[in-house]
Amino acid sequence: MISKKTKKISVLIVSNCTWYLYNFRQDLISKLSDQEYYLILVSPLDDYYNRLKKYFDSKENLFLNRGSENPFLEIITMINLLFIYIKYKPDLVHHFTIKPCLYGGTIARFLGIKNTINHITGLGPAYFSKRVKLNYINKILKPLYKYAFNSRNNIVNIFHNNSDRNTFISKNITSKKNSKVIHGSGVDINYFTKEKKQRAKNRIKKVLFPARIIKEKGIVELVYACEELWNENYKFFLNIAGEIDIENKSHINKKDFEYLIKNKNISFLGKCNNMPEIYKNMDIVVLPSWREGLSKSLLEAAAMSMPIITTNVPGCRDIIKNNFSGLLVTLKSKEKLKSALKILLNDQKLATKLGRNARKIVSEKYEVQNINNQILRLYNNFLRGK
Repeated sequence: MISKKTKKISVLIVSNCTWYLYNFRQDLISKLSDQEYYLILVSPLDDYYNRLKKYFDSKENLFLNRGSENPFLEIITMINLLFIYIKYKPDLVHHFTIKPCLYGGTIARFLGIKNTINHITGLGPAYFSKRVKLNYINKILKPLYKYAFNSRNNIVNIFHNNSDRNTFISKNITSKKNSKVIHGSGVDINYFTKEKKQRAKNRIKKVLFPARIIKEKGIVELVYACEELWNENYKFFLNIAGEIDIENKSHINKKDFEYLIKNKNISFLGKCNNMPEIYKNMDIVVLPSWREGLSKSLLEAAAMSMPIITTNVPGCRDIIKNNFSGLLVTLKSKEKLKSALKILLNDQKLATKLGRNARKIVSEKYEVQNINNQILRLYNNFLRGK
């Protein structure tokens, strides 16, 4: 382990799980570790920690349950964070995902930590939920949001799309001055690239759903739309690449999921670590998500020149332009999903054009090095007083 005396600038990286950092921020963390920063990872222990520990100089286990709505557990999480921040007295803290941003941002301001980055990766449907309990919790937490995201010290609140940023500004939680949009985590367009290859003309087409198995990703609507098309004698397979996220409130339990995918035309691939190979064997990508920060799956699919169907919601429509780089459909509408699938199943020329345009947009706007350089400039400006 590298001594803190060698690396003088201490940075806390705080996340609700190392799964997120591994899948979305590994390249950024690798670049940070190559510089003079003494990196401390603060997150709950999970299976992905061992894949990331080589980048960090120290590790603190965080007591945090992503799906918890228990106020006593949340207070324990804040106390846990408080002692960690006091222990390290970091020069900068970088929070990822909403709970670390809220709790960590509050503590950072309370302790007078000079430099704070709150990386709001997505508000999610829970923030806009009509559930009485969640509405009540959000009202109680509103003063805490304002406190956490409006420090007088150096602070920037990063959002993945303009809609999320504008929501926080309209609620006076943050201001234009201390917030900005950096479009997601980016995508490696050299890794996610699709070479041309000949396919049999009569080959049955394959549709891919690449996301966690939770209701908020629109998996139920998609299966129902496909069922109706199969009843109309359309020939295609639906492939599902993702895992059940049991900590998410909208996860589908194993029994219900097995019933949902009982059709012989559905293949469950589970969690896949070779996504470029998966995309290469597919014809259409569908993600009917209810809301995203900025969908990593859509970025990858677009980089692979895939024809895409997704919903007209924040975090999806930021990537896909309707009838140019994909098809946008109405939220939670199986009928619109069905119609869009019909279009792409029947029109290969259009599908190819949409995929080609999607690749072009991602290459110009969402390349991972460009995204990471924007974040590295923030570090540089904060820590060098620029």
